[in-house]
Amino acid sequence: MKKTGRNEPCPCGSGRKYKKCCISAPKLPQGGRYVYTDLDELSNQIPDLIDQKKFAEAEVVCSQLLEQYPEQIDGLHRFAELHEAKGNRQMAAEYYRKAANFALLAGGFDKGTMERFRKKAEVLAG
Repeated sequence: MKKTGRNEPCPCGSGRKYKKCCISAPKLPQGGRYVYTDLDELSNQIPDLIDQKKFAEAEVVCSQLLEQYPEQIDGLHRFAELHEAKGNRQMAAEYYRKAANFALLAGGFDKGTMERFRKKAEVLAG
């Protein structure tokens, strides 16, 4: 049986990504709080920082993701989102292309994920 990738749709049928659904649920040790991985904690900080226009802080976290978790797509994807939010369309497109290539080479990603990244890169590159 094939292992579900973090960025694939959750097998529970929720429609959410596996990493945002059952991969992190319910691990309720002491305190009754959900436990997320360090990767999730870092990656999930970035959308909030972008929303708050804290781009320099978001860039630091993106760099940490790439450095600490080079075997995961999160750093590339989050850098793409960051550059897009900053209005740097060419850099965003480059990171979306990198994320699409990563997904293709790494395996474990559904075809739709790769296509969304590629399409986003095309639109941003103009």
